[in-house]
Amino acid sequence: MIVVGKVQRACVSPLVQEAKMTLKFIRSSGDSEDSPCLGGGGKMLGVRRRLSLDALMVFWGLGTWVGVNGLFVQLPLLVERLPEGWALGSAMALSVQAANIGPLAWAALQRLVRRGRGESIGVGTLLAAGAAALLLCAPLYSRTVIISGSPRSVPLLTFTFVSGLVGCTSSVLFYPYLRHFRPAYLPTYLVGEALSGFLPSVLALAQGVGGEPTCVTVDDGSLVPEYPPPRFNAATFILVLGALALLSLVSFIIIDRWSGFASERVFVEAKTGEESTEKERVVLWRGVWGGALAALTAVNALNNGVLPALQPFACRAYGARAHHLAAALGAAAAPAACLAAATATTPKGRWPRGALAAAAAALPPAAYITAAALLSPAPPLVHTVIGEVLVVSYKHLTHMYCALMLSPVAHTTASATMLSMLSIQDK
Repeated sequence: MIVVGKVQRACVSPLVQEAKMTLKFIRSSGDSEDSPCLGGGGKMLGVRRRLSLDALMVFWGLGTWVGVNGLFVQLPLLVERLPEGWALGSAMALSVQAANIGPLAWAALQRLVRRGRGESIGVGTLLAAGAAALLLCAPLYSRTVIISGSPRSVPLLTFTFVSGLVGCTSSVLFYPYLRHFRPAYLPTYLVGEALSGFLPSVLALAQGVGGEPTCVTVDDGSLVPEYPPPRFNAATFILVLGALALLSLVSFIIIDRWSGFASERVFVEAKTGEESTEKERVVLWRGVWGGALAALTAVNALNNGVLPALQPFACRAYGARAHHLAAALGAAAAPAACLAAATATTPKGRWPRGALAAAAAALPPAAYITAAALLSPAPPLVHTVIGEVLVVSYKHLTHMYCALMLSPVAHTTASATMLSMLSIQDK
């Protein structure tokens, strides 16, 4: 048991120290640079800033989830052309969830690399891998590999995994790196992160879905569906995603290496575990915070695992247009909700209760989506305009409520969890 405890402390220590250093940096920055994203009251206007660095921060943040969000909004087109069919959403969701190994791998690497420069190399390598995956995905996404006698979309799922690796690892790698800059630039980075969901949605709406398929007789007399093409194909769409990811990589290199931003950097002093105070130690497993953590777990599973897998089954029966709008508008709902959560003024200590309310509000539309998937291909109000409107609206509302719940609680509980782990380690 003693050996296990030492191994756990060795794996947790780098992330704990990163969290503590980042929190101490933010708390010591003063009232003049309060960030609305951190609950500081929104005093960001009038703060001295470099607009060129703001723009680069936005472009950098754009590369976090642009690959995953972009590939998922292409599901209405991909399910028509790849052998997995409606089950493709489940396979892609599993690929993204497998990418959660990224934070664990980074925690292990922190024991081997030099802090500071290791962060820069890690961020650059991750962004380069994400950009390369999308640029290769464009010509190769339709290729298949025969596994157990059946064709499988191994290239697409592999590139989805790499894109997911960028997003999953960004939470423990990109945020700690931001402590090297003044807090005034955190909101602009978060704007870019929000745009990583919004821009693919706008691009998908411009792309269109092409319309409903028609039956065509082939040489052997059988009927096969023929799908009308969209305004531009999936390969072009993914190439644009790759270009955005490449822009994110170039922006980060400029941020990291250009000496012109030296005046915007800050010196961060590492603190030892003994300097943590009782004020920083939060008991997460009691009262309303315990309920918020449980809701956070459930909503994460729903939003990132269940709903993406159910989307083709729930929406496809209502037609290609409904599926296309549900995917595109659903991806755009999360950034809008995060922006609302970031700019809202909420009394101190009310976030857990507000998060629980948002989680409860997400249950009815999520239940409708689940029921539609279970009853597919004959869900409620199929072949009616009302049915299409309902499934698109409920998909949109579910993502919006989930994002409203996740955005504040995830940052607060993550920070508090790290500090609680640090308290245990100090003992």
